[in-house]
Amino acid sequence: MRSLTVRFYSILLVMLMVFVLTLAPGVTRVMEVNGVWPSPGIIYKGDQGTALTFNVTIGDESVSWLIRELKSKGINKAAFFLDPAWVDRHADVIDELILSGFDVGIYDLHPGRYEKMTDAKIDEHISNLVSFFNEQELSPAYYRTKGDLLTPTVVKRLRAQDLLVVDFLIDEDTLNEQGTSVEGAVVALDLINNQEKMQESWDKWYRALSDTKEVRYVSVLELLASSDSKIKLLE
Repeated sequence: MRSLTVRFYSILLVMLMVFVLTLAPGVTRVMEVNGVWPSPGIIYKGDQGTALTFNVTIGDESVSWLIRELKSKGINKAAFFLDPAWVDRHADVIDELILSGFDVGIYDLHPGRYEKMTDAKIDEHISNLVSFFNEQELSPAYYRTKGDLLTPTVVKRLRAQDLLVVDFLIDEDTLNEQGTSVEGAVVALDLINNQEKMQESWDKWYRALSDTKEVRYVSVLELLASSDSKIKLLE
């Protein structure tokens, strides 16, 4: 009888602890996904949906055109990764981007700079970048580099300042390969300066995107939350 009583109160205690943890203030949905934090990881795929992302280093009319074109196609979720130097030159296009509601990320063309920085200098550089974007009324949620992947130290320091590092599974070359499926992928496409060429590129990309089964465009965060298997873990 005593053992049954002890077992009953043990089960009751466990249930009470689960209930308290459920009600307690938690971390964000992103923080709950395994492997993202504190483990250093770089997002590049998920299980459900397609995260459409664009790298912007040049162009004004072509970028404006693409923003309008996405909306006309009913694509309301995408992320634009912006080179800070581009941001500094195109305040008018930035206004259109803000009004569009698309997500924004920082596109770093020179990630090698971190190799010579102390941790304090890395933190300062990231903070300055975020502040610069904020001054333009942009709220960057993501960070992407051109070329080599970042080290675990830098990835973690970016995450500490609320930036998720995003790589990609599919780029323009792989997208144009026959039979490529975009389901569960982060797709990264580079914008170009000439509007006519931009339209030609987008028509080709859109056909390739639509060649597979029906595409459901999601944000990077939604793709991240769709599984536990979409980060490149760094040792």
